[in-house]
Amino acid sequence: MNTITTDIKSAIIEAHQRAEESTHTARGSMEQAINERITCAALVEKAREINKDINGFLCDTELTAQKIKAYLSLHDAAKKRPAMNDKRQLLLCGILETADVVDVEAETTRTQNPPPSVISSAGTFIGKFNKIISRRPLHEWSESEKEQVKDVIQPIKELWDQL
Repeated sequence: MNTITTDIKSAIIEAHQRAEESTHTARGSMEQAINERITCAALVEKAREINKDINGFLCDTELTAQKIKAYLSLHDAAKKRPAMNDKRQLLLCGILETADVVDVEAETTRTQNPPPSVISSAGTFIGKFNKIISRRPLHEWSESEKEQVKDVIQPIKELWDQL
């Protein structure tokens, strides 16, 4: 082999070894973080059993009501299944980030779906309305129901008149 291919091969082997080591270290840290969160969750659950007002009990700590709720949810989920394979538990532990944390730059460049067209909206409405009428024909409606429907669809009649 020539020097370039030998150098590339050596670089790949070294990068792979570093990646394996980093992955092993990260996985260990992740497992430790999960275990510490689950321990805290168990303690929060125990405190809730003793104190029904867990938020009041922990109000002088850095634990917000939202964090307390997350710990209680984590405790319930951890009793049912292993955390490492459960996305919800990984979110509650803070290992994964929630989707609602949005990069502002990405948000401004993202294209938004246009609103549905008038034709598709009208078609959807008529389809649903016809389905309801087929289940219960007009002759089965009370006068009160007929009057209510007239009031509700009055804007459609007005739109029809403008067309």
